[in-house]
Amino acid sequence: MDKDTRFKYESTQDADTLRRYLEAITAGFASGELRLGSRDGEVVLHPKGMLGFLVEAKSMGGRMKLHLKFSWRETSAEDDGDDGLTIAPGEQS
Repeated sequence: MDKDTRFKYESTQDADTLRRYLEAITAGFASGELRLGSRDGEVVLHPKGMLGFLVEAKSMGGRMKLHLKFSWRETSAEDDGDDGLTIAPGEQS
């Protein structure tokens, strides 16, 4: 991404609407592009490579909570994916 961008959206939705959002997220992972937008703005993400994944579920006194988190680093066009590893044979004596 060219600049720091934050996107947050919070609401109450029915299960079918949430299912459609999750299907769109799944399709975005498959295509390599996720577009999230609302009246307040938009962010475009490009998930690829190894992604961090966290799932947390809680049940507290009849109140349920499911938290999903995905994280990754975007590489620039100049980055060829080189992680700095070098392997070379030693000099023969």
